[in-house]
Parts: sequence; C-alpha cells; structure tokens
Amino acid sequence: MANSIFAKRVECLDESATFKYSALAKNKIDLTIGRTNFDAPTQIKEATKDALDGGKIFYTKSRGIVELREKILEKLERENKIHNLDVEKIIVSVGAKQIIFEAVMALIDRNDEVAIPDPSWVSYESIVRIAEGKVVWLPLKAENGFIPDEDFFSVLENSNPRLIFINSPNNPTGAVYSKKIMERIVDIAERKNSFILSDEIYEKIIYEGRHISIGSMYENTITVNGFSKEFSMTGFRLGYGACPIKEVIDKMNLIQTQSVSCATSFVQYGAIAAFSEDIRDYVDRMVSELRERRDFLFENLKEIYPILEKPGGAFYFFPKINSDDIEYCDKLLENGVAAIPGSPFGPSGKGCIRISYGGSEINDLRKAIEILKSIQM
Repeated sequence: MANSIFAKRVECLDESATFKYSALAKNKIDLTIGRTNFDAPTQIKEATKDALDGGKIFYTKSRGIVELREKILEKLERENKIHNLDVEKIIVSVGAKQIIFEAVMALIDRNDEVAIPDPSWVSYESIVRIAEGKVVWLPLKAENGFIPDEDFFSVLENSNPRLIFINSPNNPTGAVYSKKIMERIVDIAERKNSFILSDEIYEKIIYEGRHISIGSMYENTITVNGFSKEFSMTGFRLGYGACPIKEVIDKMNLIQTQSVSCATSFVQYGAIAAFSEDIRDYVDRMVSELRERRDFLFENLKEIYPILEKPGGAFYFFPKINSDDIEYCDKLLENGVAAIPGSPFGPSGKGCIRISYGGSEINDLRKAIEILKSIQM
C-alpha cells in the first residue's frame, strides 16, 4: 500500500516473536514458552475465588487496592532494600509489561535515547519505538555469559540515555548481574542524570549469586516486578512498579487511567495471599525443580553448542549456533521441537536461539536433546 492508512508507530512493529513461535509449537516439544508448567499456588487461587464470590468485582483505585500496595511496599523495603517509598509511590497494573509501557510513555519523547542491553526481551525495543524513542544497544557477548563487559560500558558511557533498561535475571540469557556491575551502571546513570528501569520479574528464580535490586542504590529507578513467573500466574495479568520519585508514578498512573483503568479487582485481592509465609515453600520447590532441569540441559547442550555458559537465573538458555537462527528454528519445528530464534532479541541475538526449560519435564527435555543432536545445518 503506497500510502498506508496506519500510523507509523505500528508500521515499524513486528508480532512478538515469543507469541509467534509459541503458536507454532502445537504438537511439538515446546521450548518456547516464557512461563513454567507449575500450577499457581492453591492459596492464591482460593483467595481469588473468595474475592470473586465476595463481590470484589468493581473498579478499584487506578493505582491498585491499598491492601495489595501495602504488601508490596513491605516486600520492597524488607527484601529489596528499596527505601523512601510509600503506597502512593507504587502502582499495580495488568502485568509487568503494562508497567514498562507506562514508564516508557511517561518518560520518553521523540528521539530520546533509551539504552537496552543486547540481547534483551523482545518487547523492550518495540515499546521504545511506539514512544518514538531511539534505541541504543549495549552489546553483550555469548562467550562472557552475556554479562556486561568493557564494550557494554563503553557504549553506555558514550551515549546520552534518558532511560536505561536492566533485567537481571535476564530474559533471554539467564544472566545474573553482580553488585559490582550494578554499581558501575549506577555510576554512569548518576553522571548522566538517567533513569533506570529495573525489570525484576525473574527475581526469585535464581541459582547462583544473589539478586541485587538496583533501586536500593539509585533513587531514579523504576523497579518493575509481578506475579507471573514467581507464582506461575501469567494469565492473571498482574504486575507492579515502584519509584521513590512520586511524580514518576503519578504520570504513569495518568496513562493508566486513560488506558486500562485498573487491574482486575478480584485478582488484586487474590494476590495478597502471595505474601503469606507458606507460599515460600511453593517457590522454593519450583526453583529446585527448575535448577534440576537447568543442570540436566547444560550437561547435554554444551556437547551441541560450543559457546554456552551456565545461566545463573530465569529458565532460559541462549546458545550460539553455527547457522542462521531463523532457518535453524524452522528446521527444529520440522523435526518436532519448537524454540525461538535469537534475532528478535536484538542485534547480538543473531545466530543464537532461546531455549526455555520452564514448561518441560526432564523426559521431554531428554527427547528434545536427541532431536537437537540430530539436526545438521
């Protein structure tokens, strides 16, 4: 169509690669999905049903119910060491993705630079492009386990970002950033007066090292989290954001009032149960099972892919392959395995694939390994 009837902001967007390849995974061994195959905790489901039966079916405050924001506040102060918060500096929405969208739309004008680690989750770049921002890719290397190195910091130092994205543990690589790495990022952000968006959705799915919330070091941080990965609640669509600078949350809330209005009422009330002590056992069991899957895969994948580091968190591998990643994933589909090409995750993702072990038991992973070993490209 010579003169498109559509806005330029959608002309530059592609379908989410994760959703696209997940849709192709029917009747395959599915290594695409960004979730676990664990059920949501019974306590949360029962609390959600009780809220529904109890008439919690109407609009809530746009920022979210106070009872839930109070629990989030306690958690962020106690576990993440993020201070100078109160319930008005916290917003609840329909998933962490919506929180990220609101933060970008609140902060980024046309041609503002946004620094994104490369590779990164596919939606970061798209959200920035919707806001007409300019993406600055911060290169990461497979041979370093996708941990920021001098090249990463050199590009960051020589850019002028209004916003810096951080995601640790990382999707798609599983990399976990150390305190020293976070301190170097904060040093640059402070000197450039940049905001940081810290996506901590995989915070509890960590095997080596420990989780560091960059918001504990730097006030100009929007901390983003949610319930989808830790509690296997992807379909509940519930996430939250927090920032010590109230005006940031106020502006995000303006966008929320004019878009999704509020998160689903009874889901918010049900999520309060996620903060009970007995839920911790559920999370510990899930992480223990995921660690077994990771270790099993690592021992087998390193025989197939020459450049492979053991990821410290999340539930992904991002191996370097010796062929075109899209053609390779198409070949895998023909042979009964679904994985996601690395190219949509950023320029450094080219020639890699994302393998998710969140939704597959060991027996299926074993079958997948045999197929991966048989593929010649």
